[in-house]
Amino acid sequence: MTVGGWILFLVLAGCIVGCGALIGLAADHAGIGTVVSIPFVIALLAGMLFYYNGTAAGGRAFKSQQSNFNKGIDRTVKVYDVNGKLIQEYDGKFDIEYDDDRIVFDDENNKRHIIYYPTGTIIIDEV
Repeated sequence: MTVGGWILFLVLAGCIVGCGALIGLAADHAGIGTVVSIPFVIALLAGMLFYYNGTAAGGRAFKSQQSNFNKGIDRTVKVYDVNGKLIQEYDGKFDIEYDDDRIVFDDENNKRHIIYYPTGTIIIDEV
């Protein structure tokens, strides 16, 4: 699970247990309210673990976190012209940003590469 996921879990779990304790206090049994809230916290944890470990979106979120913490992912970037001829190839550890007409990445030597691709093709492979 990502760091953000754990923080969200802890905040929500605290809210659930706190609400359980408040309901228990209203009924003069704070301990029982807290104990009753534990299955809800377990269900929340199970749901979040399923999201991060069992779905593609959760996997992408985890991979993005790994890329941020490890200063990128080992990749190969190949740039082709409109005729399919290889123009340039980059290998290394990058974190790539992209929009409608370009990709941007800094290589391991801290050189920034901005590649505009409306007139060609770029293939990015994870090594």
